[in-house]
Amino acid sequence: MNGIELELTASGVESRKNVGKELASVQIRSAYMKSPWECMLRKIDLPDQIPDKHVLIRVEACGICGTDLSNAEENMDDWQPFGHEIAGVVEKLGSHCEGLQVGDTVVLESAGFCGTCDLCRNGRVDLCNKAPHFWNAGPSMGFSDYMFAPACGVVRYDGLTPDAASLAEPAGVAYDMVKTADIQHGDRVCIIGPGPIGLMAIPIALRSGADKVVCVGRTRNHARLEAAAKLGAQVVASDRSIVEHAELHRQFDRVLVTAPVQMIPEAISLLAYGGIMSYIGIGSGSGMIQFDANDFHYRKLQLRASFASPALYYPIVLKMLKNGTIPADLIISHRMPLADIEKAMTLCKEDKGKTVKVVITP
Repeated sequence: MNGIELELTASGVESRKNVGKELASVQIRSAYMKSPWECMLRKIDLPDQIPDKHVLIRVEACGICGTDLSNAEENMDDWQPFGHEIAGVVEKLGSHCEGLQVGDTVVLESAGFCGTCDLCRNGRVDLCNKAPHFWNAGPSMGFSDYMFAPACGVVRYDGLTPDAASLAEPAGVAYDMVKTADIQHGDRVCIIGPGPIGLMAIPIALRSGADKVVCVGRTRNHARLEAAAKLGAQVVASDRSIVEHAELHRQFDRVLVTAPVQMIPEAISLLAYGGIMSYIGIGSGSGMIQFDANDFHYRKLQLRASFASPALYYPIVLKMLKNGTIPADLIISHRMPLADIEKAMTLCKEDKGKTVKVVITP
């Protein structure tokens, strides 16, 4: 076989070793995606040589994100690996990976700050994305058996199952959205969109001092609306435009939009005088919107974009997941094996009524 031996490891991954040579590779499974809505599981060779300041992660869980669905629809012209809500175990260490050990259970930051640029030194680490990240660290990402990740983006955890720990990334997004909205004690809060991030924002908003939280969603999303109610929100299930809900107009000090950006003009009608809106929605097609700037001005409203990159607040949200402030079992509706990644993506696309968060476990 041209000097190559095949060994089957305990985990079922093929190890391909060059006889008499130091270099080796490991054949693993990795999911690749291409627009529109093409997904496949490939066998690829993962180099055995770990890049400097990187670690080899054995993936234990990875969640499907709404961004994955948006990319599957229209944003990936070529086949690419995907999956960024990752929990795993440190399998091997490269050089200069102080503070980490083989066997550590970890989650991965999807982006990080460098700590040395002017923005960082001025205390604005939230505006820096210059640290190495796993998006281009190797030929595989979260929907795989193994992947490389820079050591600077590895965060250790304990006391959680891997699937619960994989919620750290979207929980950090929810925390950033709540923080961006600057919720004060006694505020009336409305969350538009009962997806995983909107749902996790409910207990975070309540713990931040919100007097009440109302969650608005489509009637077909009954599993998500049920979860919203269990998390402490008052639920408004409706297929009508928000503009038609006069009883909600100007009733909220803070509005959090976790829906496509096209929802923003309607959501402005919900803001009370001096209200603040934060949003993380990504619109398909054009992201252009229009609203009455005079009304916006005279009512002293604010619109703030929450973009959780760099990915901050992992220690905080891991603690919330561990103590039950964010109950993982209410957020995770489906656990599916990596072999079913195509089915999982189809489920997320076609049956939002029954799905909340789908987590893939190799």
